[in-house]
Amino acid sequence: MKSLILIFLAVCLFSCKSKDQQFCDCLKAGDALNTFSQKLFKGNVSVKESEKMAKLKEKKKVACQKYQIMNGKKMLELKKECN
Repeated sequence: MKSLILIFLAVCLFSCKSKDQQFCDCLKAGDALNTFSQKLFKGNVSVKESEKMAKLKEKKKVACQKYQIMNGKKMLELKKECN
């Protein structure tokens, strides 16, 4: 019986502190866009690269839509949970 109570408490603890996976996906999309755009600043941009850039921008826009209006303190808290 004690072990059931401990398992229940552990599940409650972990479920309360779960990370926001959608926010983590937003961060990954932003990082991918930043990394790719830094490569493009070094030279000429081909049509293929331009299309990839547009896809990365759209992916970031969709992933981060929920977080457009959020204060910095909350964003930093969510970012810590992603790491």
